[in-house]
Amino acid sequence: MFRYFSSEKKIIDDIVRIEGADVNHLKNTLRAKIGEEVSIVTSECEYIANIISFENDSVICKIKCKTDTNNEANIHICLCQGLPKQTKMEDIIQQNVELGVKSFIPLITERTVVKLNDKSRELKKLDRWRKIAHESSKQSKRNIVPEVEDILTVNELVDRLKKENARIIVPYELEGNKTMKEVLSQHVKSISHDSNTLNDKANKYYVIIGPEGGFDEKEIIKFQDIGADIVTLGKRILRTETAGLVASSIILYEHGEMEV
Repeated sequence: MFRYFSSEKKIIDDIVRIEGADVNHLKNTLRAKIGEEVSIVTSECEYIANIISFENDSVICKIKCKTDTNNEANIHICLCQGLPKQTKMEDIIQQNVELGVKSFIPLITERTVVKLNDKSRELKKLDRWRKIAHESSKQSKRNIVPEVEDILTVNELVDRLKKENARIIVPYELEGNKTMKEVLSQHVKSISHDSNTLNDKANKYYVIIGPEGGFDEKEIIKFQDIGADIVTLGKRILRTETAGLVASSIILYEHGEMEV
């Protein structure tokens, strides 16, 4: 079933307009017809609707019923990803959206090789990544489209995190002792009695991943100074495109968000 992301305020008298690139996809790719069902997804719930008419730049649908479907985790993971080479960022966003990550911050670090020398190139990259997040959300039946935020430097991220009430986890290849399990197990136990605190430190994580060359030691010290947990992901060195996925999977598992 075709899946369209909307907002509650755009649903008026049980009527919703599908707009933008989705119109062409529905009309010309899927060749949808009057009466066919589509799924209208908002941040609050999901609706089943029927197509009632086509216009030049929109598809008009009438809400048929509301479903109880909620595929979102009860925790918020923001993946701060050191910019990798080539098109790896596209795969990172796609796979982590499928996993359940709720937001992304592309990160410029000391050892970032990728250089975005002009604003127009940066905006094109962001637009591409946001489209991938949108399409991956549809494919994986998410209830939200995870946000791809503007690119930050390490110093900008550190300044922001000083004001955040969240858990900060930094996998680092030179950390040999502190494990993700050690950091998470006691933390999860301490909050297991209260599952209604989505926006506080109990339920929000920033996972910070370095680029191909890893983090400079000075950057690790900056993260430590704001209370980040510097952890190991095991004996083997993971690629930058793998590390975030592994770390986020462990967090979701420890919170009981992966049914395995």
